[in-house]
Parts: sequence; structure tokens; C-alpha cells
Amino acid sequence: WQMLLMTGLRYGMPSELTASLRVIPFSEQLNMGVLTVTMVSQQVAIYFLLVVSFLLTALAFIPIGQLCGSLMELREGVRAYGLNLLGSFAGVVLMFLASYLWTPPIIWFAVCFAAMICFLTFDRRPLALSTASFLTMAVVLAWPNSTGWEKIYSPYQLLERGQDEWGSMVVSAGGHFYQRVHDLGRFEQLTGWPNQLAHFYQFPYRIRGRSPGRIAIVGSGTGNDVAAALRNGAESVDAIEIDPAIMELGNYHPERPYWDKRVTKVVNDARTFLRTTPASYDMVVYGLLDSHTLLSHASSVRIDSFVYTVEGLREARARLNEGGVLSLSFGVMTNEIGKKLYLMMEKAFDGHPPVCIKMGESSFVAFLQNREGNLAVPESQLAATGLTDISSQFADPALQADLSTDDWPFFYMPRRIYPTSYLIALALILLLSISLIGNFVSAKPATGQAAFFFLGAGFMLVETKGITEAGLAFGNTWHVIGIVIAGILAMAFLANLCVQQFKLNNLVIPYFLLIASLVGGWLIVRTHSFSPTTEGRLATLAVLVAPIFFSGIAFSTLLRTGGGVSGAMAANVLGALCGGLLEYNSMYFGFQSLYVLAMGLYLAAFVLSVASRSRVPAAGVAGMT
Repeated sequence: WQMLLMTGLRYGMPSELTASLRVIPFSEQLNMGVLTVTMVSQQVAIYFLLVVSFLLTALAFIPIGQLCGSLMELREGVRAYGLNLLGSFAGVVLMFLASYLWTPPIIWFAVCFAAMICFLTFDRRPLALSTASFLTMAVVLAWPNSTGWEKIYSPYQLLERGQDEWGSMVVSAGGHFYQRVHDLGRFEQLTGWPNQLAHFYQFPYRIRGRSPGRIAIVGSGTGNDVAAALRNGAESVDAIEIDPAIMELGNYHPERPYWDKRVTKVVNDARTFLRTTPASYDMVVYGLLDSHTLLSHASSVRIDSFVYTVEGLREARARLNEGGVLSLSFGVMTNEIGKKLYLMMEKAFDGHPPVCIKMGESSFVAFLQNREGNLAVPESQLAATGLTDISSQFADPALQADLSTDDWPFFYMPRRIYPTSYLIALALILLLSISLIGNFVSAKPATGQAAFFFLGAGFMLVETKGITEAGLAFGNTWHVIGIVIAGILAMAFLANLCVQQFKLNNLVIPYFLLIASLVGGWLIVRTHSFSPTTEGRLATLAVLVAPIFFSGIAFSTLLRTGGGVSGAMAANVLGALCGGLLEYNSMYFGFQSLYVLAMGLYLAAFVLSVASRSRVPAAGVAGMT
């Protein structure tokens, strides 16, 4: 039903009827190409859609949760939990394989169906109904809804390739416009807006006054910036693009930039590449790097931008040769975003502000500065180009913005304010969850299981900050994130295995080591950034692994004496949901604050664990063991 609803809304109704559903209800964070709610009717419509989507998703998982709980009750609690972790690990591995093969969603759900159908062979009626439901879902997913558009499921997102009215290739990402391929090779013959666009792409290379030399292009996409570098005589180009599918689409570029022998294709996270490469460059060019779905909250998984931070720009500057130029082009939709980029460039270049060049009446602005911080652009270079110097506009002290950093990488938030508009959506999720539990479960949650709730909330925060830190040290590519999540599950399983093998019963030691590891990690993060050196990566692994392991020890030890495993798991999952909601506090306090929140949650779990165990008779404990 959910897939039918979403497909029908996107493809089966005129866009004017769904306009209220194609807006964002959150005002603190800007959205590229998506409008923000302005009317009460829009707010009601979008929240109604969110409520329906959440309920349909939750209802799909309720029978899976019930089945899981009933099966886990058939085994001893700690062993059942260990098998559950192994299953989660296997699921991550399968998803890793599906991503590696660029498979569409129909494959993902087919694998899930093959596993779930095994539990329905006891009766023909549910087996037939479920098979019919799956076949209907398969038709909905596989139906060619939009003719003329090629769908590509990259490891990151859904890409769609089509053509505009002028015959140029257009790429959308996650349903939003991503990039248009421009044929600017016939530069002298172009007029009007294409002529201005050609000048904009070529301007960074012209201001050096000599051969561009060796170039690094950050976010090379389908090749527009690579083609511009080659047209201006670049000796070599390192084209860095995180999504391999987007780079493959560059093979259709009319100027064939990726076919040139001077171009080296680098499929990697741009930040990681610039931190680890031994190469130095005459120019580092940020090529209108905004993937819409990967750098903003529009993603199904929140991967915040660590490319547009002060630290990231400093690392790019460090890769410049003497006299080298850093050029950062961006579609500046608001003056606040322009001010933010201006201040970040100024900070990265030790107080030297960038030169800001705008293309005609468009939103495209290039922020430029050289390694020494003394770049100047004479008016004569702008003559007859359609470009203007608007540096004074962003230098205006009345225009305010806050810097994006590795601790607070929310680039699309101009100001560091508490995201109050998110509270409505988060409150709805919490209320709907409580309502569902109340309607499907007659028994009240046991107070003795409260410790599992706080353990789940703390674990979610530790996992979030772990993925963030691993991304900084190893890169934010899909396979790094997959390996990190698999590693987290492996550590939890190892902790569970230790409790089973060594019959651990002491809660004080694992909680003490857990809090100590969080305090140590917090101090390391505050005093040192996660560097790509061997020492830095070992420190990252230690900060990531230790809390996960000790948290797993505490959970499995408590599970041995904490009653029914299904009730404990239910409380733990509900706690994880609340931990996910608490994670939004990082949008104001930064990611380091997650350490403090996690420490508070684990301290509460420790107190409740001790209290619950003191109420369990010694004989009962021995019997459970």
C-alpha cells in the first residue's frame, strides 16, 4: 500500500495537485530546489503525508517484530540475542552486495520475501495472500512510470537520465534536478546565457595568467568542469567524484572529457582524497558540488557534508602549489549561504577574504583565493564576460552566518539555531509510536526493563557519532559506511559471545569501562581531529570500538538476569528510536555533544540496572543463569 501511494502521488497525479506535498516543513535548514512551507494548508498536508507514511512503515514491521520476539523466547536470552545480531550482520552484508551490484529495490525486497515466505508455509491462505501481495509490489516497483528517463540505482541514490527541450542530457538525483550537461566546446559561437556560462566555467583558469598546470576537480560529476579545464590547457586533471554512476554518465558528455588521456578518474570521497593524496596542484576547483540528496537532509540516510567545512577548505588549500588557486563555485540561493561560504573561505585562508564572481542574473557564484591570500581580479578581466565582482555584497557585516566545522557540519543551516520546527515531526513520531504500542500490546512495559531502554538510546548515539568519526578518518563513501555498520554489529556480537563463554555477571566493570571510553573519546575529539595517518586511524578505531564493545557487555550481562528477552529487546528498540530523536540535538550543539548525551543515558542505565538486579532474588538469578 505504501509503494502504491508513493508511486501514485509522484507519477499518477498532476503536479499542481501535489504541490503542497512537495515542500519541506523545516525552516531552519535551507533546501536546494525544494520550497519551504509558507501556508497552514501546506503544513497540514505535508504532516498528514508524513503520518500516513510512518504508520504504513510501522505496520509493516509490527508482524516482523512479533515473529522475532516469539522466536527469541524459544531460546536462552543471551544466545537468542547473539543469533539476532548475526542475522543483522548478514543483512548488512547482503545490502553491501546489493549496493556493489547497483541493484534496484525490487531485488532487495525479493531477498526479504524469500526469507519471510519460509514462515508462512504452515497455511495456504496466508502464503497465497502474501505471494499475491509481493507480486503486486513487484509490478509497482518495476513498472516504467516515466518514459524517456533511464533509471540507475547507484550505491548512493536513484539517478534518472533524460533530455531537456534543447537535447542536452539532464540528470536528476532522488527525484530532484542534479545536473545539466553543457556543450561549451564551441565557445566563440555561443551567445546569451550559454556564453555567460562558458565564461563562468573558464574564468578560474583565466585569472592565473599562465597555464593551469595540474588540476584537482572536487565533485567532477558528469564532466562539465573537467571539459572546461581541458579547454583551457590543463596538463593533467584529477577528477574526483564519489558516485561511480554519475561519473559513468559523463561518458555521454558531448566533449568526451573523461576519454582524454590527461584525465585521471578518482571514485572517492573528495575530502578523504585531498587529505591522503601526496600530490599538489596548481588549482583545486570545486565544481558546483551539491548533490542535493547526499549533502543535505533530503537523503534517506543523513550524511552531512564534511566537504564544506572550514577544516575541509584548509586541507584543500594545503594541496596548492605556490601561487595556486582554489575556486569554489556554488548555486547561491540565498545571501546567507553566500555569506557562509565567504566567511569559511576567509577563515581557511587565515583572514584573507575571497574574491566573489557572479554569473549574470543567475545564482552561480565563484569564490576564489590563492594560496598566499592576495588574489586580485582587475575589472578588465571581467569586461564582456557577463560576470560581476560581488565581493562587497558578502563582505557586508550586516549579513550574518555561522561557520560550518567538522563538529557542526550543517552547511544548509545559515545560523546555528535550535531546530524547533523539527520538534513537531519528532513529537509526531514519538506519539504515533506510543499509540501503536498501546493498541497492539495489552501488557504494560515492565519497570525492570527500563535499563534496556536507556541502553538502546545510548547505543544509537554512540553508533551515530561512530559513523561520523569513521567518515572523517576513512571517508564517507558507501562501502566505508557499510563496513563501519557491520563492524559495530560484529563488536556487539563479540561482546555477547564473551558473556556467554565466560558467564560474566558483574555490571560495574563494563559500565565503568564504557563511561571511561566515552570520556576518553570525547577528550580525543576535542583536542585532535581524526587524521588520515596510521596513528589517527588507530585512534579513530579505538574511539569507535571501545564504547560499542563495553555497551554490548553491559547489555548481554543484564540480559542474563533481566527476564524475558522479547520484552528487553522491545524496550531496547524503543530506546534506540528515542536515541535517534535525541541525535537531532547535534544540529545545535554539534556532534561532540553526543558524547555527553550518551554518557548521561548510560549512567541512567547503570543506576536502573543495579536497581533492577537488587529486586531479583538470588535463587532466581541462579535459575536464569
